This record gives sequence, C-alpha cells and structure tokens, in this order.
Amino acid sequence: MIRLFALALTAVISSAHAQDPSFERDVVPILNNYCVMCHLPGGAQGGLSLYPDAWSELVGIPSKQSPLLQVEPGSPESSYFYIKLIETGESVGGSGQLMPIQQPPLAQDQIETIRLWIEQGALRN
Repeated sequence: MIRLFALALTAVISSAHAQDPSFERDVVPILNNYCVMCHLPGGAQGGLSLYPDAWSELVGIPSKQSPLLQVEPGSPESSYFYIKLIETGESVGGSGQLMPIQQPPLAQDQIETIRLWIEQGALRN
C-alpha cells in the first residue's frame, strides 16, 4: 500500500512539473543547447543576446525585428521569441527563418515547455 502511494505521489509530482515549467530547470537548458551559440553578445543574431542573462533579455523586452515583445508574460501568441520557434515571424511583422537556424526545429515537447512557461507568466524561477 505504501509503495502504491509512493508511485502515485511520484506521478502527481511529475505531472505538476510538466505543467509548471521552471525557467532555470526547463527553459535555460533548451536555450543553452539550441539558441545561445547564435545569440551571444557582440554578434547576436537579430539583436538578441541570450548570454549571460537570457531572462532579462527576453521578458518584457521589445523585439528588434517585430512590434511584439520578445516574451509577453502570459501570452505566447504575442511573444516574438515563441513565434519564431513555430514559424518565420513574418505573420507578426518580423522576418527571417524559423529558429533555431540551420538546425532541425525544436521537438514539440520543448516548444510546449516554452509555451507553458510564457503562458504561466514567464517567471524567473
């Protein structure tokens, strides 16, 4: 009985993590693996530097390529950063290619993690 309870508790905790992404735990590793290499200070593509402090360069910051903010907390569909992960950005006044450039698109679960993080307020957690 205790073992069954422990398994159920683990499933609930895992489910909560999947629905409540953390910037540091879930989003930063995606950025580090797929984005930072092209978005470094001094040579940042699209004028977006994601190093050393990606959160302060994304959340509430106007895009240099679109009239949208890079990340509009609570609104993935109004966040240029998110839009560039699912399309080229032309539909919102931007330009360029789907990100990450010269790599396969992010996996659907990675895109969903970023979408949920933005939707839940783009917290610095």
